[in-house]
Amino acid sequence: MSKRDELGEELYSMIAQLLNSKMNRTVLDSIRGEYGVLRYLLFVEDGVKAGTLIEKMQVVPGRMTDILKSLEYKGLVVRRKEETDKRIVRVFLTEAGRQEAEEKRHQIHLEYRGLIERLGEKDATEFIRLLKIVLEYPNSMDSFE
Repeated sequence: MSKRDELGEELYSMIAQLLNSKMNRTVLDSIRGEYGVLRYLLFVEDGVKAGTLIEKMQVVPGRMTDILKSLEYKGLVVRRKEETDKRIVRVFLTEAGRQEAEEKRHQIHLEYRGLIERLGEKDATEFIRLLKIVLEYPNSMDSFE
């Protein structure tokens, strides 16, 4: 087995471990769950169509309905039908939702502070740079076909 093949095997193993880690499951649950919706509304677009949230967060419509019902019940979002087309539902943050999203964001910053401190600023910056390359890799494959 060549050194490149060995590196490929090790990379595959490390990515599998990362994807199966508790930290990754927590991040995915967060991104695709209630916080993901709050974060999207706060930092990307408030008043977005529910269908856009489904697409951007890559969840099935039933899951999004459950998330929005829960957030609405908690007073964190409101859903409004458009006047011109009642089939279109837009989702808006409430002030409580804005505060909740900011609190969760702060908790996440605290959570990752330990990893950044362990890596150090230089290695953390390099790690982020390398992750960007890894994430762009599938898109670069199109140019090889």
